[in-house]
Amino acid sequence: MTYPYGVHLAQVELDPGTGGIEVLRYFVAYEVGRAINPATVEGQLVGGALQGIGGALFEELAYSPEGQPLAASLIDYLLPSAREAPEVVTLVTEDHPSASNPLGAKGAGEGGITAAGAAIANAVSDAVGTPGAPTRLPITPERVCQLIGASSGVSAARQAVRPG
Repeated sequence: MTYPYGVHLAQVELDPGTGGIEVLRYFVAYEVGRAINPATVEGQLVGGALQGIGGALFEELAYSPEGQPLAASLIDYLLPSAREAPEVVTLVTEDHPSASNPLGAKGAGEGGITAAGAAIANAVSDAVGTPGAPTRLPITPERVCQLIGASSGVSAARQAVRPG
């Protein structure tokens, strides 16, 4: 077994009127031991990050109360397009080759997707101003509006309690 590690960073902009989220910047740094084909590793990270952004913001298998799927085709199941895809900047490091194989390689295929949901949720949380606010993916415009409303209520309550 080999264990790569990395970090994802996301910067988002929220439209408080619509709840829309735009990913402005996205960064993935990943330590892969030894990159046998660096271009392939970078492609894996970028592709995985875009798939993770899709899962964080768009893709949802919703069901009716009777258990019927509400997204039975790609007309109803939202996927990100090139318009929603930010440039994904990558940094691939080879600082600690694996001792468990002769090439020193570690896995890199999952590195782009594993932390994307958390990175987007934390960026939205920061933008809304309520730590840990998104508790479910995808973070849809409706959910963003609810978070903004809840955040405004908390802010108003804090102001009402302040002496003075």
